[in-house]
Amino acid sequence: MIKKNDFFVILIGRPNVGKSTIFNKILGKTSALSSKIAGTTLDLNIKDISYGEADFLISDSGGFNISPATEIERKIKEKVLEYSKKAGVVLFVVDYKSGFVPEDKEIYLNLIKNEANIILIINKVDSLKDVGNALAEFSNLGIKESITISAERGIGIDEVLEGVAKEINLKRPVKPIKNYERDAFKIAIIGRPNSGKSTYINSVLTEDLLFVDEKPHTTRDSIDTCIKYKGYSITLIDTAGIRKKSRLDVNPAAFQEQSMSQIKRADVTIVFIDVNGDITRDDLSLLKRVVLEKKTLMIAFTKWDLKDKSGGVAELRKDILFELKEFSGIPFIFISSKVNKNLYKLLDLSIEINNTKKMKIRTKDFNGFIEEAKTDSKNSRIYKHINYGVQREGEDIPTFLLFTGNKGKTFGMADIKFLRNSIKEKFKIKSNVEVIIEYKKYTT
Repeated sequence: MIKKNDFFVILIGRPNVGKSTIFNKILGKTSALSSKIAGTTLDLNIKDISYGEADFLISDSGGFNISPATEIERKIKEKVLEYSKKAGVVLFVVDYKSGFVPEDKEIYLNLIKNEANIILIINKVDSLKDVGNALAEFSNLGIKESITISAERGIGIDEVLEGVAKEINLKRPVKPIKNYERDAFKIAIIGRPNSGKSTYINSVLTEDLLFVDEKPHTTRDSIDTCIKYKGYSITLIDTAGIRKKSRLDVNPAAFQEQSMSQIKRADVTIVFIDVNGDITRDDLSLLKRVVLEKKTLMIAFTKWDLKDKSGGVAELRKDILFELKEFSGIPFIFISSKVNKNLYKLLDLSIEINNTKKMKIRTKDFNGFIEEAKTDSKNSRIYKHINYGVQREGEDIPTFLLFTGNKGKTFGMADIKFLRNSIKEKFKIKSNVEVIIEYKKYTT
């Protein structure tokens, strides 16, 4: 969570002036989703940046409407104004092609009320001959530092970064957050629309970084939130709601692709499922996709406060285990953001899983387990076909190579699941594991 922070920079401006395009160019990759439709950035997208000697956090923001026409626009306005108070530097973005409009002046007046340190960014200045006209067009705002850029063409981005770095370095010797996101372990929070992802993050923090609306699809970008918890640096990645046939009105394939790309960069993935509904094919499909990505996985059943528990919690757990039989061994937990049930326990379990997935098992100990299993009536039917095994290095989840000398033995999916669960149980591994079986002629 960000309090008043000299090293926090935020882009602010009317809808569709190019803030997300500028943000993307600054990062050097598409981390905020650009769209030709105004107002598609609903939340704050906060990233850790190093430029020269300056280290700072930078945030995109939703389009600022002085006279909001909808509840969502009102929330965006409140959020942007709130964070302008916390920012060390505000990059106030205007549109040269639209020219100076009254809304620009109104936004500026709101910013100076908050005593913001403002750099004016005049975007869509696509030709050098227009620079003088652009500066003159917005000179009546009276902002001392103005930079003309063309974000679409990548012109002027270095000047923006240099301007920010100059302001940041003036504020030393206070040390900013350094390598905060890069050193953090990342938790991707994924799930179908309206499964409670953003509500959870809002509840974990002492103030909102995201906002929640009752309608599905209101989190349209993937949002990174950096936190400190029990000495750990953690990045919470709130992904756009995923479903196979999205009804998102703006480029749904891109939103889904972005969500899956965030899963790929996560250390731990938590799938959120509303406990008050059935576990759907979309939920199971999403779980399968995470498993196929070989990512550490757990499940959070949300909105526990609304669940009818008259049948008993033990019976509910039994029903869930039956529905998740394909994913046996994956830990799950009941949470409620409304009544604060297990919110931080979810973080504790994520830390535990992240730590245990790094576990290295000595080859000697692993093969000792295999030999023991051959004499155990519960395990021998599978392990009698295994000669020896090793843990494979460099994998995202604990991965074990098991070698068999029995060329005629076929190991089905049920056998693989049995091997995975027995290894997890023996070595107390909280994360999911992978087992690969290879034939190798064995001689003594």
